[in-house]
Amino acid sequence: MIPSGHTPEQSIERSDAGLTDSLLKLLDRPVAADDLSRAAADAALPADAGERGRVGIVMFALENETLALPASVVRRVTTFAPPVRIPHRSSGVLRGVCNVRGELVLCADLRRLLGLPARETEAGDSLRTMVIGPAHASWAFEVDALHGIGRINRAALATPPLTVEHSLGAYVSGLAELDGRKVTVLDGERILDGFRAGLA
Repeated sequence: MIPSGHTPEQSIERSDAGLTDSLLKLLDRPVAADDLSRAAADAALPADAGERGRVGIVMFALENETLALPASVVRRVTTFAPPVRIPHRSSGVLRGVCNVRGELVLCADLRRLLGLPARETEAGDSLRTMVIGPAHASWAFEVDALHGIGRINRAALATPPLTVEHSLGAYVSGLAELDGRKVTVLDGERILDGFRAGLA
């Protein structure tokens, strides 16, 4: 669970090159009451014109696809937590449950939901488990790698081309480009709805 006052961005654990253990501990530390008060005061100030409409996203990879979810729906990204099947229930999108830092979370298959093919290569050290949704109804799924955090202007998202597979297109908010990387931005609420439908 995210400690009170944490943002999804502060809860992301990364072991990519260039990040040290001390930085990870800094990002995951409890927020002091004074810091929380100052942050609340800053949030109450009028937004800069250039920041209006911009939202944070968490970027990740599924094979050669670079996808992203709004940071507002992401609770945590951790090292890979293998799913454990639920007898007579783990099929289709539902893969079972996984243990994420002592918390049992329902695990889904994002590839299957999006209509993407199964992984073609061996799972490497970059494999991660991403947890999304509210604390009382979270879902976990595996991604091949974490690309980091960015900010986009939601109004500037490009419409997906008609060539996007139907099942994937149903969950896409739009297309963006960050630092020369083409990113498919997913709709977090639709993804959660798709996972929940897997319980039926």
